[in-house]
Amino acid sequence: MASPHEKLDESLEALKALQDRGVVAVRSGDLTRTHQERLVKNGFLIEVMKGWYIPASPDDAAGASTAWYSSFWAFCAAYLQERFGENWCLSPEQSLLLHVGNMTIPRQLLVRSPKARNKITRLLHDTSLFDTRASLPAAGQIVENEGLRLFSVPAGLVSCGPGFFLQNATDARAALAMVRHASDVLSLLLEGGRTRVAGRLAGGFRNIGRYRIADDIVETMKTAGFDIRESDPF
Repeated sequence: MASPHEKLDESLEALKALQDRGVVAVRSGDLTRTHQERLVKNGFLIEVMKGWYIPASPDDAAGASTAWYSSFWAFCAAYLQERFGENWCLSPEQSLLLHVGNMTIPRQLLVRSPKARNKITRLLHDTSLFDTRASLPAAGQIVENEGLRLFSVPAGLVSCGPGFFLQNATDARAALAMVRHASDVLSLLLEGGRTRVAGRLAGGFRNIGRYRIADDIVETMKTAGFDIRESDPF
C-alpha cells in the first residue's frame, strides 16, 4: 500500500502535468476528486469558487494573496472562455489599461457579453468579476492578449467614458500615443455620429502634442456635417 507521502507525490505529478500544459485555472474535472482533495488539504491548491482552483504553495502564510494575484489574469481568461466562449471582452477602460501595460489587479473586473447575467462573481481577496449584458465591438475591433479579449486601442478610446482620462491620466495619454493616424478612430466616430467623443479625443490628442490627428478629427467631422466642439479631457 502506498504511503501518504507517495500518494501526495502522485497528486503532485497530476498537478504538474496540468501546469506543464499551461493550465492556471484548474477545474474540478481536471483532476480526480482524490487528487483534488489531497492537494487542497496539503496547500497545493486553493479554491477560488466552487469547482475552480489555482495552484499554490503550502509555504505561503495563511491568507496570503501572492498565488491569487500572480494567477489573476490567466485565471480570469480561462474562466471567461469557459463561460462565454469567444462571446465576451473586457470593458474599454480595462482594455486600454492592459494595452499600455498597466497590469494592476482591479477590485472588480468588468466584462461585457451578450450572454451575461448582470451578475457579480466573488473571487479571492475581496476581488470580483461583474459581467454586464452588452453588445461587443465588431470583430475587427477586438484583439486577444494572452487569452484576454480586449477592445482595440481605437475602439477603447472611442468607447471609454470621460472619467477614464481624469482618473487614469498617464495611462490615457499612453493609449492616445499608440494611435498613429486619425483614420484609426475616425471611422468609429463617423459611424455613430459621436460628436462629443470626437471633441474629447481631438482635445486629448492636442494635449499630448499630436496636433495633426486632432486637426484631422475636427476637420473631417465638420466636413461630414457634424457640429464638433473640441475639449481637453484632462
